[in-house]
Amino acid sequence: MTVPTQQDSTDVTAGHVGSADVTRHATATRRPTDSADPFVLGLPLIVVGAVALGLQLTGYVHTSSVGSPLALVIAASGLGLLFAAAWASRITVTPAASLWDAGRSLPVTILGVLAAFFLSYAALVLGLLHSWYGIAPADVQHTQALFQISWLVAFVLLAVATIRLPVLFTVLFVAFSLVLVFLLIATLDPSQTAGKVGGWIALVIGAAAGYVFVSVSSVASGGPEYPLGSPLAGH
Repeated sequence: MTVPTQQDSTDVTAGHVGSADVTRHATATRRPTDSADPFVLGLPLIVVGAVALGLQLTGYVHTSSVGSPLALVIAASGLGLLFAAAWASRITVTPAASLWDAGRSLPVTILGVLAAFFLSYAALVLGLLHSWYGIAPADVQHTQALFQISWLVAFVLLAVATIRLPVLFTVLFVAFSLVLVFLLIATLDPSQTAGKVGGWIALVIGAAAGYVFVSVSSVASGGPEYPLGSPLAGH
C-alpha cells in the first residue's frame, strides 16, 4: 500500500478548493428562475392596448367613435404599464428572461414609455372631444399630427436603442413606428385605407407581444425560453 505524500494531499486539497470556487461562482452568477419579472404583467397589457386600438382603427367600431378603446387604454394598458414600470425599477434580483441580459434600464424604459404612450393617447382623445385644451377647430388636424410625429420620433429612437435586446423587441418598435406613419398619412391626407393599415399593424403588434409574453412567462415558471431572435448588436 502506498502512503500518500504531503504533495499528494496538497494537490487533492487544492482540487477540492478549486471545485468549490467554481461551484460558488456558478451559484453567484446564476439568476434564479423564480425571480419576479414585471414583463409577465406588462406584456399582456401591451396586448390589450394594441388589440383595442387595432380593432378601432380597422373599423370594428365606427371611426367616429374614437373614444371606444379608452377604458382599456387608460385603466388597463396605461395605468397597468405604469405600475409595471415602477415595479421593474425596484426589483433587486434580475429576472432570468434574456431581455434583461443587457441590464435593467431598457426594460424599465420600455414599460414606462409605453405607459406614457397609452395615457397620452387617452389624454389627447379626451381633450379634443371635450375641448379641454382650448385648441381651435382649424388646428385639430395638426394637433393630432403633432402627437403622431412626436411619438414616431420616440419609437424610432427606441427601435435603435433596443438593438442589444432580442430582435423581436426591435421589430415591435419598428412596427409601432409604422403604425404612426400610416396614422400620420391618414391625418394629413384623410384616408381610411391608411388608417386601416395602421390598425392591422397594431393587431400584429398585439400578436407579437402575446408571443413574447408566452416566452417570458415560460421562463418565469421554470420552463424554456421560446426563440425571440438574436440581438442585432452584440453586448
